[in-house]
Amino acid sequence: MARPVPHHAVLSIFHLLRRVEPTAAVVGTKEVARIGGLVFTLSLAPSNWHDRYQGLHLTAISPTAGELATTLLSFEDYKVTTGTGAARRRLCLLDEYTAGDLTNGVSTDALEEAVAAFTAAFAAPAPSAN
Repeated sequence: MARPVPHHAVLSIFHLLRRVEPTAAVVGTKEVARIGGLVFTLSLAPSNWHDRYQGLHLTAISPTAGELATTLLSFEDYKVTTGTGAARRRLCLLDEYTAGDLTNGVSTDALEEAVAAFTAAFAAPAPSAN
């Protein structure tokens, strides 16, 4: 029987929200950050196959209005790769086998830019103390 993808471990390797907000943390199967009065969550996005994931769901949530928006960040669209040097491979689907490859290095430059742009579009700057 196949082992399930370890969501917590995978999100801890990516830590995409933490690159935008240093206080972000992985809690259970989501990475969570509070930015400018909103809550952002990042979780694995299921594919059509059992326990295989096509990317990440990034969600903006208002504590008063609820969910504002969700976007799919596909591993393939954002050219995520695993490994380094000659061992570098594109990541199209994350499953129990490819999840292990993440520990050998992962390149997420385009994903990082997409997460930063999404959070900036929703999170207003905090009011100044002046």
